[in-house]
Amino acid sequence: MSQRRSKARTSFGPTAPPFLDYLKNILRKYPDGGQILKELIQNADDGQATEVVFIHDERRYGTESLWTNKLGKYQGPALYAYNNAAFTDEDWERIQMAGRSGKVNDPNKIGRFGIGFNSVYHITDVPIIFSSGHLGVMDPQENIFGERNGGFLWSLEDEEHKEALMTMHDQFQPFRDIVSVIKGEKWSKIMEDEHFAGTLFRFPLRNEISDISDNLYNSGKVVELFDSFIADAELSLLFLRSVRSVSLLHISCDGTVKTRLEVKASSSEVPLQSEEDSDLEGFTRFKQIILKSEDYKETQWLVTTCTMKKGLMEDLDVLAEKLSFVPRVDLAFPCSEQREHGEGRLSCFLPLPNNESNKTGLPVHVNACFGLTDNRRHLKWQEEDQRHDKHALWNELLVNKVLPQAFVVMIQDAIKLCQESRLPVPSVYRLWPDNSHMQHKDKWRKVARDVFDQLFRQDAAVLSLAKDERWFIPLSDAIIPSKDLKKPEIVNAVKRTLVFYGENLVTVPDHVMKAIETTSHTTPKQVTPSFLRRVLLMNGMQSIAKEDKLCLLEFVLSDENYNELQGLQLLPLSDGSFTSFTNREEDTALIDTEEFPRTLLPCCKHLFISNDLSSDCKTYLKKLALKRKLVF
Repeated sequence: MSQRRSKARTSFGPTAPPFLDYLKNILRKYPDGGQILKELIQNADDGQATEVVFIHDERRYGTESLWTNKLGKYQGPALYAYNNAAFTDEDWERIQMAGRSGKVNDPNKIGRFGIGFNSVYHITDVPIIFSSGHLGVMDPQENIFGERNGGFLWSLEDEEHKEALMTMHDQFQPFRDIVSVIKGEKWSKIMEDEHFAGTLFRFPLRNEISDISDNLYNSGKVVELFDSFIADAELSLLFLRSVRSVSLLHISCDGTVKTRLEVKASSSEVPLQSEEDSDLEGFTRFKQIILKSEDYKETQWLVTTCTMKKGLMEDLDVLAEKLSFVPRVDLAFPCSEQREHGEGRLSCFLPLPNNESNKTGLPVHVNACFGLTDNRRHLKWQEEDQRHDKHALWNELLVNKVLPQAFVVMIQDAIKLCQESRLPVPSVYRLWPDNSHMQHKDKWRKVARDVFDQLFRQDAAVLSLAKDERWFIPLSDAIIPSKDLKKPEIVNAVKRTLVFYGENLVTVPDHVMKAIETTSHTTPKQVTPSFLRRVLLMNGMQSIAKEDKLCLLEFVLSDENYNELQGLQLLPLSDGSFTSFTNREEDTALIDTEEFPRTLLPCCKHLFISNDLSSDCKTYLKKLALKRKLVF
């Protein structure tokens, strides 16, 4: 069928060859793969959509009733991308502007429908868009609608166009079918309303080499595209502002619809707001992610968002203005205790590729409006060849100045939630970075060091008391077990004793202890044998169980400082009683050896040391007897 004439504006799409040259350059730099779907989600999020659906449709449609026969080759299998936000007039203009003058050298400034959207040309030669009051075909090669005409735009308000949209069944049947699958809407109702309340992209799969690309796209490649996205699906909604749902559908040749994936996010909790005197404006909330595919998975995340206040960092303010970026950092922490520590990755609203350069070793995922490399797979850094690159400097300032402060806010907010019984205590300590997971990651080790430095310099209440784990105290008030405490039974006995006597004992995981040892500006009070002896002498031992007394005895003897034992009623006798360490003759206790077994003195068996002692404890007591500091 030949093309119709109409009073409505029909010209649409970028013009070639400038855009075609630009496009080829973009495709060379920008990789084919799962990032394409992420870019389309990002565009939907920018448009304040809440729902995104991708459809892999393997059906072929008729070629009899077409606007032009040249569109016949694009009636085969296609990838669709739907979101529930309709195009504005500005969106229709902007999607045609990518690559025009002044934009090529700074693709990060293109904004919505920039370099990210152009990645769809890996898949197709002819993107088709249906949204609000128009349906448009983009043809960068100018093969379909004539020279100097990079596309065609049908208007739902134009009577002749509406007639074509209603009567050219082959041409528009793909859209009729998909609209029905996604929204259950009738095509006639949309035509009557002259408006489609959403956006539907159709990307016919490239099945022959073109001037745009020699990358042929069959159904297998779309499956790989979906698989690549599914691998990161759980992370895909963590940092988006609007999108709350993403689905992947497959429609087979016979029209059977199957849902491959559905992932949904919700934030049900009232967020914690940052302190007014903070350098940051921020809040922390819980976010639930539900993932349905072959399995059902539900996870809870703690998400903190912090923005540096204006006027505090001049360099940051200047760059934010120049780049039109916001100095905001988001952190997401998985609340599940089954998670591995140090699996943190970088995101620029959506997860960056899962490669080594985007793994931080931190226990949180980090998101920001980062400056990215041309292929949008990595962050730019101030290396020799980009010492003065504005995007690289911006990233350095965000990571070195904003991120550590945001991390501290997250830890402090986690403590508040813990005190409200909304988060378990172990989760707070899992939030602390573990340097052992950041080998050869100096940039992120520095972030961890700055976080610890701020926590300890502020003398913040960040350590959980053993006697009441939901009560947190600063390091300056805490008593920490020493490295000398190794045996679990001794550790537990000492813990029970100190808790009973009201001491500010805190027990922390090894990686937190390491942070205290390497970063703290003050030497923390430790549970040494000497400290325990003082506590016991001050409080007595009437309420301590026998098994615990035997463990305490081994610990107080372990430093072999026998002069401090005087008065401790910890010496176990064979009759089950305990006597004190003294120099008085009437408090004599006996210890036997192989040469002098206790059977030699049957009348004094009640004076012998108990046989229930550990081998280490017996060794310490024999050394003590040889020193003759006490009477035995």
